Amino acid sequence: MLLQKYFETRFELIDEGLQKALSFDESYAKDLKKAIQSAVIPGGKRWRPLLLLSMFEMLTGFKKNRKLNDAVYAAVAVELIHNAAFIHDDLPSVMNRQTRRGQPALHVQYNNAIAILASDALYTLAFETLGEIKDAEKALEATRILSNYAKSYGLIGGQAVDLANRRKVMKINTLRYIDMKKVGSMLQASADIACCLAGADENARQIMSAYALNLGIAYQMIEDIEADYARGSDGLDDEYIPVSKASYTGLLGFDKARKAVENMLEESKRMIKPFANNSVLMEFVSMIKERLP
Repeated sequence: MLLQKYFETRFELIDEGLQKALSFDESYAKDLKKAIQSAVIPGGKRWRPLLLLSMFEMLTGFKKNRKLNDAVYAAVAVELIHNAAFIHDDLPSVMNRQTRRGQPALHVQYNNAIAILASDALYTLAFETLGEIKDAEKALEATRILSNYAKSYGLIGGQAVDLANRRKVMKINTLRYIDMKKVGSMLQASADIACCLAGADENARQIMSAYALNLGIAYQMIEDIEADYARGSDGLDDEYIPVSKASYTGLLGFDKARKAVENMLEESKRMIKPFANNSVLMEFVSMIKERLP
């Protein structure tokens, strides 16, 4: 119950921060601003900003900390980048997705031009939000971290590699690289920024980054497993139904993919076990594991 309350209160902090960042003067460019807001609100699970806050608070001892506001600004910035990437990813010229989170994709709701501009605006807004961090040196470092994980060697690079391989026979190393960048980059950015703001040492930074990446890859693998794991025709028996060769289950097989997820999640637990106040990060592992068929 205490963990549930923690997640609820932190989700509220993140949502309040996002609402504040997206409070625009609507006297001009109304469609653009509506598109920006609808791309982010109500949004998804907020895994990345929640991970950033929970890591920051674990490293600072979950004590009342005036720097929590700075962590919220950083968490908001990460979530803005995450949603900006979704908009670009969904475009007809990229992955051509028609829906996002059960709703029409932004380019379907508005048009391609508005969607592109909305995504670009979210990228710039993210870095503006990092400028609200009170400690100027840490604001600068957080900006550098987020830039590095978003650029062509990070999130955007992953999108480019994914696009280049759309019509090719997928190899497991390529698939893993794509997910390390598209899924893992913003999780690692969250971890690294949390460590930066908390003043963590290099050893802690490496552990938190590896933990975040493990969770991201494990989560993506479970998405593939769930897609390939369905109820039998009688509605009673579970069965493995491969639907794509370009998935972890298609490339590894159901059993190997499932075992790989279990190993990554166990490794994540071992990584954070030595840290005091690790209950929230342990809960992240448990929540992801609960989804495993």
